[in-house]
Amino acid sequence: MSLIEKIAARQAEIGVIDLGYVGLPLVFAFCRAGFDVDPEKVDMLKLGRSYIRHIDLQSIEKGVLACFTPTADFARLSKMDCIVVWVPTPLNKNREPDMSYVLNTSWAIARQLREDQLVVLDSTTHPGTTDGKMRGVLEKSGLKAGADFYIAISPEREDPNNKEFPLSSVPKLVGGFSQACLQ
Repeated sequence: MSLIEKIAARQAEIGVIDLGYVGLPLVFAFCRAGFDVDPEKVDMLKLGRSYIRHIDLQSIEKGVLACFTPTADFARLSKMDCIVVWVPTPLNKNREPDMSYVLNTSWAIARQLREDQLVVLDSTTHPGTTDGKMRGVLEKSGLKAGADFYIAISPEREDPNNKEFPLSSVPKLVGGFSQACLQ
C-alpha cells in the first residue's frame, strides 16, 4: 500500500517529535507515537501524568491507554510512515531562530530515514529551512527528497489552551518540496 493510500485509509503510522505544549496535543489528534529526547517526560506520560498545565490527566490517561506510545527510542522512527517535527526554535541573542533543535532532529531522522516516508517540519522558522538545511541533512541518508522520501513544511498554528480554537479546528498551510511531496 502506498503512503497516500495509508494516509487516506487512516492506517499510516505517525510519529511526532517533541512532546511539548504543541506536539503533545498533536499526538492526541493523531493518536500515534510520540518521541522526545527527555526520558523524564516519556516516563511521566507512560505513568499517565501531565507535565503541561493545560493538558489534563484524563487526556494523558486516555491517550496512553488507547493508542499513544511515548518513547525516547529514535530507532523507532524507521517504523513511522509520517514524521512530524515540532521542536523549539527559540530566538538567540541576535533575535534569530536557534536551528540546533531542527538540525539535531534532522540528523536523528536521517539515521532512520527510509523510502516512502513523509517528514513534515511544523516548527516556527524562517523560509528556506525545510528546502535548505533540513533537506540537506536528510539527503545525507543517501535518499533524495521528492523521489525517495517526501518533505513538507506546515508552520505551527497552535494557540495553546485556547478552547475556542482547538488544534483540530485550526486551518493548516502546507508546502511541499515537490508536487509529490505536497500531495
